[in-house]
Amino acid sequence: MRPIHVLTALAALTLAAPAAAQRPAPIAPTPRIDSGVAPDLSATRDSIARERRAGRLSRGDARRAEAEVGVNEAIAERYAGAGGLSDSARAEIDNRDRATRSILDAPARPPAPR
Repeated sequence: MRPIHVLTALAALTLAAPAAAQRPAPIAPTPRIDSGVAPDLSATRDSIARERRAGRLSRGDARRAEAEVGVNEAIAERYAGAGGLSDSARAEIDNRDRATRSILDAPARPPAPR
């Protein structure tokens, strides 16, 4: 083999080595830390009871709010039973709970004129 061919082959090998070294490794999936349990909606239930005791929530409104919390819990349990809560499912439940609580935390409406 001629010396020029040997030098060319060595040059090709040294130039190819950095490119091979920069090849990315396969991406490993990150394990979910989520326990799969439904979020705790007891704070909303406590707010309903507190507003009802204070007289700022009628019995019918309290029942409707409790029913909404029950729906949120049912959704959370169904999602959790399907292999754990994804980030989007948890966000949906949290948004529904925040919507329910915002109604409870809203200023009381004045009584209807008689």
